[in-house]
Amino acid sequence: MKIVFKGSFDRDIDKIRNKELRKALDDKLSQILKARNIHQITGVKILRGYSHHYRIIVKTTKFTYRIGAIVRENSIWGTYG
Repeated sequence: MKIVFKGSFDRDIDKIRNKELRKALDDKLSQILKARNIHQITGVKILRGYSHHYRIIVKTTKFTYRIGAIVRENSIWGTYG
């Protein structure tokens, strides 16, 4: 799948100092790039009342990071971190 993120998402990721969370995010982004559709990505939940808006959860032992995403065809549009 193709990933498109706003600049604020990149800045948010750059602020993360926890190595475990940073690695988990990198692994999740790699998983998204390799996926053929949204069903091949773990930790995805469709938001109530929407048909294309999802929440992607990245968990570590101490932290939980949520990515808001809009899925259109073969692209994921990241909206926040």
